[in-house]
Amino acid sequence: MEGFLLVDDRDGRVLGHFTDPIEALRVFDVLELENPELARTLSLVRFDQRRGSIVGTETSTRLAPLT
Repeated sequence: MEGFLLVDDRDGRVLGHFTDPIEALRVFDVLELENPELARTLSLVRFDQRRGSIVGTETSTRLAPLT
C-alpha cells in the first residue's frame, strides 16, 4: 500500500486513506480550522516502498519523518 493514513492517536483507528499528499495535508488544515482539539489527536502515517513514517502537526502544519 502506498499513501497516507489518517490515524486517531487516542485509539489507533484509521479514519481515512489518501494517495495524494496535498489532499492529506488539506484535510489536516481543514480539521485544524474546524476542530483544533481533534486535529491535535491525529497523525498522518506515510507508507511507501521503504519504511513507513509518521507525520505530525501542531498549530501550524509541521512535517517530521521518523527514521
